[in-house]
Amino acid sequence: MHFRSSCCAAFYLWFLVPVFFFCFILLCPSPGLSEAAETAVVTGTTVNVRSGPGLDYAAFAQVNQGDRLPVLDKFYNWYYVNLPGGVNGWISSQLVRIEQPEPPELSSGNVLTIMINTDGVNIRSGPGTSYEIVARASYGQHYPVMETSGDWYKVWLGTNTGWVANWLVARKTGISTTSAQTVPPAASTTPAVQSGGKTAVVTGSQVNVRKGPGTANALVCQVSRGDKLPVLGQNSDWYQVKLADGSNGWVAGWLVSLQDAAPPEQVQEPVEKPVENHDPQPGSIDISRGGEDREPEGRSGKALSLQVKETGGQTSAVVVADVPFEYEAFALSGPDRLVLDLKGIAIGKLPAITEVNSKTVKQIRAGHYQREPDITRLVFDLSGGAQYVTTPSGDKKSITIETYIPTISGSYAGTTIAIDAGHGNPDPGAIGRNGLVEKDITFDIAKRTKKLLEAKGAKVIMTRTGDSEIGLEERANRANKAGADLFVSIHVNAHTDPSIGGTMTYIYNGNGTAAEVSRNKESNRLARYVQAELVKKLGLRDGGVRSANFVVLRNAMMPAVLAELAFISNANEEKLMRTDSFRNKSAEAIVNGIGYYISGNKSR
Repeated sequence: MHFRSSCCAAFYLWFLVPVFFFCFILLCPSPGLSEAAETAVVTGTTVNVRSGPGLDYAAFAQVNQGDRLPVLDKFYNWYYVNLPGGVNGWISSQLVRIEQPEPPELSSGNVLTIMINTDGVNIRSGPGTSYEIVARASYGQHYPVMETSGDWYKVWLGTNTGWVANWLVARKTGISTTSAQTVPPAASTTPAVQSGGKTAVVTGSQVNVRKGPGTANALVCQVSRGDKLPVLGQNSDWYQVKLADGSNGWVAGWLVSLQDAAPPEQVQEPVEKPVENHDPQPGSIDISRGGEDREPEGRSGKALSLQVKETGGQTSAVVVADVPFEYEAFALSGPDRLVLDLKGIAIGKLPAITEVNSKTVKQIRAGHYQREPDITRLVFDLSGGAQYVTTPSGDKKSITIETYIPTISGSYAGTTIAIDAGHGNPDPGAIGRNGLVEKDITFDIAKRTKKLLEAKGAKVIMTRTGDSEIGLEERANRANKAGADLFVSIHVNAHTDPSIGGTMTYIYNGNGTAAEVSRNKESNRLARYVQAELVKKLGLRDGGVRSANFVVLRNAMMPAVLAELAFISNANEEKLMRTDSFRNKSAEAIVNGIGYYISGNKSR
């Protein structure tokens, strides 16, 4: 099973429902030891084991550094482990290192690896849709195949096995004549072929870096989509890359795209990526856009049109395709550009260059960036200072890109803004390895944000005015009672992997009444402004705008966002958090993002 760290604000959810969760633990049977697939290796000197997943649960035992404990279950930042003597308890994920089990020995034969070709794919306990779901897979994930049954593949998930429909995957290598397939071999003794002058740009969401060229090699760390890694060499489909800390590792070639190394202080974004024309092998699987457990509906869609218009200094571009699609947008500077990737969409009849010459956009370039799966890339060459907002249509068959140059001076007057400092005594939030505490950082930055907003004419409501914790529902209620126009919650993040870092902003993921849909749309707009300013000011990895069912976001009756400024579990970022520079820049970025949002609404 794969473990994905939640943002530290999710830590709040168990705090609200300890009674429910305790009852859940008592009423539900404990997972058996035979089901344990991971091992928690204790990294702290002496670590408490608690009766529940949180610091307010009683400690009833202690374990020592180096102890190895089978993992039975997980709940946010806590592991449910089996202790010597058969007793079970909870231990903080920040005080252990997780070891994955070795893959099973499979019979020899040519390796077949499949790639998940869409998001939200169900992996089931047997070869058919009537079997229970044991896991869900995302676009771009790769799995070795153990055997086949009709239209289904049995795959190795890293800790256990499951079955996935063949119309939801793409085949990466030839299939053996035997029913069982081998797991990719351990590191080859073949030296890496030199491949200097190239940069590997990560295209998967979270990509494993390994000690050798193959999935059987030990995990070194993870890198994220958009990370750029200098290529040192190549061995078959794997690239040896240089990591940020100067060490080396190997990444799978199908989870990165190669670019020529950019000259110093320049950034390149290829619009068209050379693609080899591969004919399908006999018996190969077509890459399709079928949804979860549905029969394939054909290959990728295509772009139908690009329409551009300018109104009152604001330029709107609408891209229409013949099927629903997902997209990714990000900004580059030097010169200023907006890059928009349409996933699962071929370029169709879009012109290579659309001259615009408006106040905000010089031209729009389009290219077929990738095939299998198709990605069409649009690059907007922006005029200095232009901001952008992307809004997909309800059926996801089109997207509107609005660009404008806002004037934020005077935007704040007459607005009421709720600033929420995450956590509070006795809940410290996340704690850095060098002792920095989240509740102290968030409160300090919240006060700096309040001071800046008030200097610009806004009225500020602080949901937490001292060191004491405020209930999550009460935080939102205080903003609602004050009639706040906006709600911004400030947090810092944490992860069990200390190499993970960056900035991300959350909005509520629900869709209910028409009013809620409208509020979520405005929250998304606010989040994009705040996230863009944080990335620009702090210079950390852009984790993007994400959605979650956080109480403070769900209960706030106005546009609401939750900003995760950086990772306190990352030593470098924890060090930054101690500085006035980081805290001032965080406050300035939040204030600027709010200003751009307000100004943008006034110009609409």
